[in-house]
This record gives sequence, structure tokens and C-alpha cells, in this order.
Amino acid sequence: MSGPCVEFEERLRAADRLTGHQSLFAWVDGVADAEQCIGAGLRRTCRSVDWPLFERYVLVAHRRPSRAYTAALCDVLARHGDEVNNEDIVDVLAEIRDPAAVGFLADTLWWQPPWDEFHQLAVKCVWALVAIGTPEAFAVVCEAAVCEAEEIREAALRQLDVAGR
Repeated sequence: MSGPCVEFEERLRAADRLTGHQSLFAWVDGVADAEQCIGAGLRRTCRSVDWPLFERYVLVAHRRPSRAYTAALCDVLARHGDEVNNEDIVDVLAEIRDPAAVGFLADTLWWQPPWDEFHQLAVKCVWALVAIGTPEAFAVVCEAAVCEAEEIREAALRQLDVAGR
């Protein structure tokens, strides 16, 4: 990791998780090439399974979206683990709008973790797929529009209606 990215990570580690988001965001907004440090940090923390720091990188990735993060985010999403907030990852992927994420989002849409009885993760996957907006993404949303789970089906139908499909 290069000098500026070392400083970037030190700042992330030092940020107060409960009260420091606004000051952290203001700081990130002023960092030139923050996307390079965020991408490197996501990849590194994914490899080293440093989930608390990974989640901090996800937080700032949402603020500064870049397709450079897609592979690392999708790698973690594909694990279907509970070590991280998968909904936050999906939110970032919705902001990035990278078609490379469609297959991972589709897979995640059909995964039902035991803690998600109301299918909130799947609903966010629907939103992310619509944000990506490719024919492949809409094909998955169309499948979701006829699934058995009411929350997923309603979200998909609503999003298809909003998108004029």
C-alpha cells in the first residue's frame, strides 16, 4: 500500500463509528484519488478477512463509487457470509452500476440468509439490478416479479413499473 493510502487507512481506522461519519465523509470528499485507496483497501481487507475495516471501506465506497471496487465487493457478496453487512455491499453496487455485478446480484437475490425473514437483501438486489439497467439485469428482475416471496415479487413489480417495463 502506498503512502497516501496508508494515511487514508489510518484515518478510516481512527474514525468514530457512531459520530464521525459526517466528518469522515467531508474528509473523503477532499481526498484526491480516494477511489484508488478505497479499491486497494477493499481488496486487501477482503484477502486478510479484516471485516471491521472492510466495512469502513464499504462506507466510504458508497460516498465515492467506482467500478474499481466491483470485483472485491462481488467476491465478498458471493461468500454469502454474515461477517459483513451484505445490504451495504449491495447498496454500493447499486451506486456503481457495473454490469459485471449482475450475476452476483442475481445469485444474492435468491439467497435467503436466516436473519432476513422479510427478504430485505433480495429487495435491495432488485433495486441494484434496476439501477444497473442492462437487459440481463432486467431479465433477473422479471424473474423476481413472478417468484413466490411476496416482498421480492412486489419490489420487482414496483421497480419494473417505475422503469416503464
